[in-house]
Amino acid sequence: MKYCMRLFTIAALGVLIFSCNKREIIPAPEPKVDLKNHFYAKINGSDLELTQNVNGFSGTSGVDLIINASTLDSAVYHSIFESTQTSQKVNIGHGSIVFDWNASERPTLNAFESFYTSGLNQTPVFSTNGLSGFVFTYTDGAGREWKSGTLGNVAYSSMAIESDSSGDYAKFKVNFDTEVSYTYYDPVLQVNVTNTMTVTDAVYTGWYKR
Repeated sequence: MKYCMRLFTIAALGVLIFSCNKREIIPAPEPKVDLKNHFYAKINGSDLELTQNVNGFSGTSGVDLIINASTLDSAVYHSIFESTQTSQKVNIGHGSIVFDWNASERPTLNAFESFYTSGLNQTPVFSTNGLSGFVFTYTDGAGREWKSGTLGNVAYSSMAIESDSSGDYAKFKVNFDTEVSYTYYDPVLQVNVTNTMTVTDAVYTGWYKR
């Protein structure tokens, strides 16, 4: 009887060891950067609010690369907030980061972080196309593109550099006031006509991807 009990114990232990060896190992989830977009402003005095995951709005990022044959190159990064259901779109740009295209096709992470976290760049000036500062573009429901010039005030209230397996990000919240313009050709008058709108109390939450 004791012999049978010992056999049973050994057999049970063998099953236990076998079961342990078969246990599935689940890797820990990789941390992901939490990317959020939101926009609010008064456009010509009327409230405009665009919210992530409402009416098809979602965020993305882009970059304009200016490659020069004789001098160093530069990059202007954009945070874009657009919809699959409407023509409305917000595009925030801020540049430019100087880098060497021959060494890398993008600015390094150190250059990216240094640029967007520097004290000077927390209150940039407005600049045409964001080449030496900040640019704001609003596309209205009719598809007309309204773009800022060189007038206005802008200040980042938060800026953080975060990374995950998908890339490196500058996450921010920015406040600004400016004037935007839209130019079109009037076939009756046969001249270019420029309309303007004021953008006040603007607050945008977004991100640039390196």
